[in-house]
Amino acid sequence: MRKKTAFIFGLGYVGLHLAHQLNLIGWDIVGTSRNPKKISPPGNCTWKILPFDVDSFTNEIEAHLLDSQIIISTIAPIKCNDPVLKQYRNILKQFSGWIGYISATSVYPSQPNRWVDETTVPKPATARGIARWKAEQEWDEVTGAEIFRVAGIYGPNRSPFAALRDGRSRIIDKPGHFFNRIHQDDISRIIIAAMEKPRRRRIINLCDNEPAAQADVICYAAELIGVTPPVPVPFEEADLTPMARTFYISRRRVRSVVRELELGIDLRYPDYRSGLRATLDAEEKI
Repeated sequence: MRKKTAFIFGLGYVGLHLAHQLNLIGWDIVGTSRNPKKISPPGNCTWKILPFDVDSFTNEIEAHLLDSQIIISTIAPIKCNDPVLKQYRNILKQFSGWIGYISATSVYPSQPNRWVDETTVPKPATARGIARWKAEQEWDEVTGAEIFRVAGIYGPNRSPFAALRDGRSRIIDKPGHFFNRIHQDDISRIIIAAMEKPRRRRIINLCDNEPAAQADVICYAAELIGVTPPVPVPFEEADLTPMARTFYISRRRVRSVVRELELGIDLRYPDYRSGLRATLDAEEKI
């Protein structure tokens, strides 16, 4: 019986967790990283981890792509250019298996008073959103990939708790600003569910059911660990990098119709409260 191989461009926070989950259900893993030596496969698993250079094509990556049944890219565009398509466009164009591309909900317009879903026409308001939208269109044109538009990602080792404990946490007070989030576990669950019910060029929003202000999330996290939340800093007075400042430009309420109707999968963590409780439990076991 031929082995099932999943090729993942970018074994970062999302890609590495997805690789673990795929491995648990019988997939062999080949993936890329800028620092392959820093990644440790679980237990006795023998993953193939290859270095990825945005400016270089390698025959080894090409060979493994040709031997894979699914391909997923989590790598963000660089200066409006997709580094994966830049090097491997011809191979991906001919690939007959399933392809998924991880994008972001930043492609949607700022729409504070109405919900956006997969039928909403993209109209990004930031440079990063514009780059994502351009990359989505390129992946669609070249590969017919399924597109996953991901909200704010959190989970173990990517949570507010460490910063709250050591005094680094901040609440940026911008009245009326809110956004959706998605727990790491739910990202992998939804992607795997889509793989099992594939549809080319499908768009799926990966988001929770409760867009919320940053202050609400930080204050709830502080309550869970018994510390005092930081004093809010007005947005106009906050010392933010230009990139961080763009985060506060857009407001949107995102939901997924496709996840519910086509995949029939419920979120394990439908709001930040359930997700933060699970994250805290997981971090205390690390």
